[in-house]
Amino acid sequence: MPLLLVADIGGTKSDVALFDLSREPETPLHHKRYQNRAFQSFGAVLTDFLRNSPSPEYGCLGVAAVVKNGIAKLTNSDWILERSKLQDTFSLKDIWLINDLTAVCSSLPLLQNKDCLTIQQGQREADGIQAVLAPGTGLGEGFLLDGKNCFLPRGSEGGHCDFAPLNSEQSKLLAFMRNTHNTVSYELLCSGIGIPNIFDYLSTTDILRDKKRMALILSATDRTAPIVEGAHGNAPCPLCTKTVTLFLEILGAEAGNLALKTYATGGLFIGGGILPRIAEYVSFDGFLAAFCQKEKMVQLMESIPIHIIQKRDAALLGCAHFGYKRYLEFSLPFL
Repeated sequence: MPLLLVADIGGTKSDVALFDLSREPETPLHHKRYQNRAFQSFGAVLTDFLRNSPSPEYGCLGVAAVVKNGIAKLTNSDWILERSKLQDTFSLKDIWLINDLTAVCSSLPLLQNKDCLTIQQGQREADGIQAVLAPGTGLGEGFLLDGKNCFLPRGSEGGHCDFAPLNSEQSKLLAFMRNTHNTVSYELLCSGIGIPNIFDYLSTTDILRDKKRMALILSATDRTAPIVEGAHGNAPCPLCTKTVTLFLEILGAEAGNLALKTYATGGLFIGGGILPRIAEYVSFDGFLAAFCQKEKMVQLMESIPIHIIQKRDAALLGCAHFGYKRYLEFSLPFL
């Protein structure tokens, strides 16, 4: 039984698994999650994972990084992965390094209805391009072309495009951000990095805030979680609620930009770890309004289905799907 080593390597954590290459991927044979900060390199993670596991023959690693010439330096970490070095060190016949959003895009054909929450029904075109927007540690963007003779998942670095404010409040936010950043990208506002930035801006205004929640946020190493948690519950903090509301409005606008640029009539899928955790507590009215507010394209925007990916291991499954296709020598453009 040939085995495929698969990993979803993010800015803060890495999921590593083994899949059986004799069939289309569904469930991993073995899976383990690692916190990156506990290891000096991804090679050290693999050494730990494979210590008590059977030896894989192939590998497919999804990395939160630009992948070029077989080398990937993580965008939000100091880890560097080299394809040839990993292949030699772990005695693999072949290994593929792909962008983490390429991995998420690769998972779309394998997702079932129960894996997604639909927030705009729309009218899906069967052969339409599918786009992915993934706010997590950073902001990932990508798309999938999936037809009879084509399977092209592609991650991009669209999250680093310049932020464009939609109103006076967002213009003030941009001015605030320019005090500390020469260039303000969507990632700086629509991600785990971005939520504290929005919170800091709103903290300069007269919005009411809960003192206990403020103390908890200010003492936290990762402020995103307590800010998001403070936005809902029996006694939500107004400042936290406004932070999440503004975050969703900006994210909706950029989701619309991505859908327009890819002509995503096959649907827009939202990945990452933030929205699945808050979906049941928040209103998506602001997100949808910003998504559809595209001048002459309102009707088109309203026709695009929008789904939140709730399957936690979608990127891992996507890596397995990509590796399986490569193993079968499917006609895939190499990344």
